[in-house]
Amino acid sequence: MDNESWIRLSILYPLPDDEHFERYLFEQEICATLYAYGAATINEQDPTTLDGKDLPPDTKALQCYFNADQAVEASEVRSAVEQLARQNGISTTTQIETFSDNSWKDGWKAYFKPAQVSPRIAIRTPWCEFTAPEGVKTIVIEPGMAFGTGLHETTQLCIRQIDEISKENSISSMLDIGCGSGVLSIAGALCGIEHVDGIDIDPICIEVSAQNAQDNGVSANFARTDLWDVERQYDLVVANIISSVLKSLRDDMVAAVNPSGILVLSGILVEEIDEVKTAFTDGTNLAVVETQTMGEWASIRFKKTA
Repeated sequence: MDNESWIRLSILYPLPDDEHFERYLFEQEICATLYAYGAATINEQDPTTLDGKDLPPDTKALQCYFNADQAVEASEVRSAVEQLARQNGISTTTQIETFSDNSWKDGWKAYFKPAQVSPRIAIRTPWCEFTAPEGVKTIVIEPGMAFGTGLHETTQLCIRQIDEISKENSISSMLDIGCGSGVLSIAGALCGIEHVDGIDIDPICIEVSAQNAQDNGVSANFARTDLWDVERQYDLVVANIISSVLKSLRDDMVAAVNPSGILVLSGILVEEIDEVKTAFTDGTNLAVVETQTMGEWASIRFKKTA
């Protein structure tokens, strides 16, 4: 196959110190902007990753690729990125390169390793060879235009909760709020939940989720809608979203949970656990069941009381 022409945009910025929440928001905004301009993929690097070992100390990078035939104005993309950085008070350095070489396409794939993320669920990418242990079902996810490859700690925490809850309780329905790639919905279906709905306000996420569910041979419904427009209740409601958004959606989330149903939240930093617990129990009929952590991230399980 002939080599194609590519544009590589590298965005370098300082590693976060204690402002994890703000930096997480910034990175999500940057990635959404890059994909909107047609990025083929985005590779995240820091000094702890194999492909980031040559970065300056205390520096992180997002490296994205655009097909040069798409008539992308690299300078326009860079201006949009730099404007976002200024709005967030973050100093960035950007580099633009044009080259004819397809080797990057396979090189970045080496950093997506298969993983068993819960007792009954493993995740791999299409190009990874992986033989799941007996009793373990594998989700195949192509990293791309929607958040949720299953590799992030918050995603793994949610899948672990879905696995445990569906095994210990009679769960026939589940709502995945902010479904992204659909990975949590797929996990719910593979764990035997009969009716699974995923919602998101991003139409790309709905398209990607539906395709991923089909590719994994599961039945799940996806709709571009706001949470407050959801008219039914569910045995299990799951949301993996940053804590400020979780709190703003509290009343609608609680309303979506069946009597005696369960709510699982993630996207929560460890230092935010008490704050989120208080926000979701004060003035509601939710009780905290348990908290799980992985690295700097947490998930909280609530149960609705009569």
